Amino acid sequence: MMAIEVETKAWAMERVEEIRAMLREWAEYRGEFDKRDTYFCLPGQKQSLFRIRREAHAHTVTYKHKQRSAGFEVNREHEFTVGNADEFIAFSRYIGYEVCIEKHKQGELFAFGDAGIELSHIEGLGWFVEIEVLVEEQSEVQAARRRVGEVLQKLDISEDKIESRYYNEMLQNIIDEER
Repeated sequence: MMAIEVETKAWAMERVEEIRAMLREWAEYRGEFDKRDTYFCLPGQKQSLFRIRREAHAHTVTYKHKQRSAGFEVNREHEFTVGNADEFIAFSRYIGYEVCIEKHKQGELFAFGDAGIELSHIEGLGWFVEIEVLVEEQSEVQAARRRVGEVLQKLDISEDKIESRYYNEMLQNIIDEER
């Protein structure tokens, strides 16, 4: 499956309960999630090339062509499922890839029209709200960016709370600081 994801994330630390209450008021609650991501890179490198996401119902491998612009991520995303996550990880190591970062993300999922909204706790980082709109064509990206911006406004999230770095970059910074 390939799609273009248009998303942004913002720090939600001191507003978690307020944001949760707002979402429960006007968005469709889709349930809780627990995602464990393992990112792979070439030996000696920190830039991840792909990941496997382990969830209760599926194991999904994803690789992305990433772009960032003004607090938004616009990524061409490719995904497929695998039956055995542990075997896929072992296979990836066997063919020469290394695990460069691991991420554990738990939270609640909401939908508001075509926007997916996650209120997420990232282990080691804290609380975030993520807003994502998926589109199929590059010509739809600007409208998707506007839609993501509308949801940010509806949640009363200011620009200074938007985080432009990828989670794996932030986690890598913590690992590097600890060394």
